[in-house]
Amino acid sequence: MSQTRQIARLKTLDQYKDQLLASVTHELRTPLNCIIPMINDVIIDPAIPEATKDLSLKPALNSAQLLMNLINDILDYSRHKRNKLTLNFEEFDLYDKIMEIYRLFEIQCKHKGVQFLLDLSSTVPRMIYSDKNRLGQVIINFLSNALKFTSRGSITLSVEKSSVEDSLIFKVSDTGLGIKREHLINLFTEFGKIDAAEHNSLNPHGVGLGLMISNQLVALLGGKTGIKVNSTYGEGSEFLFEIPIRTRQSEMHQIIIEIPFKLQRHPNLIAQPCQCQRILTVDDNDYNQMVIERMLKKLQFEVVKAFNGADALKIMKDPYKAGLQPCKMATCLYFKLILTDLQMPVLDGLQLIREVRRLPGEIGKVPMILVSATGEEAQVKEGFDAGMNDFLCKPMTEPLLKERLNTYCTS
Repeated sequence: MSQTRQIARLKTLDQYKDQLLASVTHELRTPLNCIIPMINDVIIDPAIPEATKDLSLKPALNSAQLLMNLINDILDYSRHKRNKLTLNFEEFDLYDKIMEIYRLFEIQCKHKGVQFLLDLSSTVPRMIYSDKNRLGQVIINFLSNALKFTSRGSITLSVEKSSVEDSLIFKVSDTGLGIKREHLINLFTEFGKIDAAEHNSLNPHGVGLGLMISNQLVALLGGKTGIKVNSTYGEGSEFLFEIPIRTRQSEMHQIIIEIPFKLQRHPNLIAQPCQCQRILTVDDNDYNQMVIERMLKKLQFEVVKAFNGADALKIMKDPYKAGLQPCKMATCLYFKLILTDLQMPVLDGLQLIREVRRLPGEIGKVPMILVSATGEEAQVKEGFDAGMNDFLCKPMTEPLLKERLNTYCTS
């Protein structure tokens, strides 16, 4: 076999590997998209005894989140190998993001009997321009590790403004097991899990990808020195990183380079709003539909369900035949928004978006959000090219869904 044919064959195999990974992670994320929100709903129900929550529900939720973290690590590892880790820069409220993370770990620390402290300096700006999800991913990785290896004492998350440079310092310290000096060198390598009896007993499921991926993410966020570690075995550890304080204007040129598809959104494809509080959800999975419907009804929306793109298109073309009544406005569109899954039989999410955008008049401009279990850059780019307004990755959280609805479902 010639060298040219061998290279072509290897490229083909690599594409098959990526397709297999995308398919497997989609199948794994789909049930978790149902499991995690439903367990969360039951945990916050005051009618459920606390003992039941502590003994059954919280361990089940932690296990589901552990599985989701492993899936995310595998996906990011694959992207890392292909140099396709991407960032999504936007202006966001850092205080809200920190408090969201704090609330996530506050319950877990309380359950383990470990004090969780937050030190957010008053000099830290509230609004920053960065990738809030990737920043949160690094902080969550630090806190997850600290929680695994801390059985008593405290864990502290601190954020402060550097006194030397115009940057922010994020730090997680704990009073846990600590790390021996000879193990520090492998922390940020592929599968660099510490192979020691004490660490394995506290972290039997870890695969050693989290810190390696976090270190690369810190570099992509602008951290020049990467992640720094200070640790004393038997006393605890401290993980920190520093990223520049960015403004929207100063970073726009960088965003064009890193995520060009982000600028291909369709702000003109937003119809004139009507008074209907109706959302069309398109998903072939009954359980996903159930979860989305519960979230939307909490937010006071009426839900119309379609189980593939073809059925959704029929409803869009003839809503009256589907039993829907118009609002009082002359230009009633029947729907505030369409929330569609990507992978479906008959007509998938991308095909549905293209068909809706071909519909005449304002109805062809109804905001559309594509939902996928993988969130691969190529998928997102294809979605924007097709005419979607935004993208959500499974498992979908209620705060994130609410944020998107606030953006597009204006009265």
